[in-house]
Amino acid sequence: MASTFTDAVRDDTSLLIAIAGASGSGKTYSALKMATGLANGDPIYAIDTEAKRMLHYADQFKFKHMDMKPPFTPEAYIEAIQAAEKAGAKVIIIDSTSDEYEGVGGLQEMHDDEVARLARKPYDRLEGWEIDKFNAPAWKVPKTRHKTKLMSPLRQVRAYIIFCLRAEEKIKFVKVFDEKSGREKTAIESAGWVPICEKRFMYEMTISFTVTPDNPGVPLIEDGQAIHGKIQSQHLPFFPAGKRVTEDCGSLLRAWARGESTTKSQPVSPPQRQEEQGAGFSQAPAPSHNRELLTEYHKLLAGEIDTNGLKASHATFKPRFGDDQATIAAAGQILKAHNARLRGDADADQTAVYVQGLIDGD
Repeated sequence: MASTFTDAVRDDTSLLIAIAGASGSGKTYSALKMATGLANGDPIYAIDTEAKRMLHYADQFKFKHMDMKPPFTPEAYIEAIQAAEKAGAKVIIIDSTSDEYEGVGGLQEMHDDEVARLARKPYDRLEGWEIDKFNAPAWKVPKTRHKTKLMSPLRQVRAYIIFCLRAEEKIKFVKVFDEKSGREKTAIESAGWVPICEKRFMYEMTISFTVTPDNPGVPLIEDGQAIHGKIQSQHLPFFPAGKRVTEDCGSLLRAWARGESTTKSQPVSPPQRQEEQGAGFSQAPAPSHNRELLTEYHKLLAGEIDTNGLKASHATFKPRFGDDQATIAAAGQILKAHNARLRGDADADQTAVYVQGLIDGD
């Protein structure tokens, strides 16, 4: 059969998007926000590997849910994705894709099984030198399965897919000069957040980025580059610096994928009263509360794992608010949010995103 060539036009191309982040970074919430814009009213399909945790958001977003159970093999992931596509999904969220790497039946377990096979001895009976000897060659089988059973067929899926991944903070050892001793010493520094996945996964995506607990829902971008990911120049305007992921991000990506305009006409503002005119006026004034103090307060409460600890931390911090009524009121809302987290009414991601919005005055 003869091949046919046509003029190249972007016409509803598929999108592969990865969002990585630690607990409390807002990755699931961000994925649902983006998916809402991408869907434009169409159903959103969610594949949940974390014991139905995505259902925590069922009262805020409308989506179809799958409770995916182990083993989390590459074949299981593509089967779930293809099932969603067959059901008519245009937008699919997978949370979490990290289980394909570190979950039950994932790539890491495959690797360990392969080490044992090559060493001809049960893994738990291997000596350290034996594990080191077979470590590199044992990755061949799991990486091949990841590539051929997941990534290759994934490129044929005609949908917008958002992958949520867990991330962990890495450290590095560096030499620093100690002024007291006049000598160099070894110090530990953060090497940043690294997604938990097969190492090339993030770069196989159309778009990939990391969000962090200290700035929930805000893509980690420096000098026009996504840290531990990639955002191409044509997509950077969809992710304004320092701003959280919104439905607009998804809407703009949808328009881009469909070859439509990604510029929005600005609505004409109604005439302002004379006292509202002039430099510095904003229809959305900055909140009057103390953002820095509330941020510190939130981080303190976020570290508590029971109500007694929460009460104690609140009591210790409370005097620092003084008579600032706006800050006291905002702090009360933050305290309620963390009480809800500890009751199980919200998870760390939901709480972090809500509190950040409260602090920012959104």
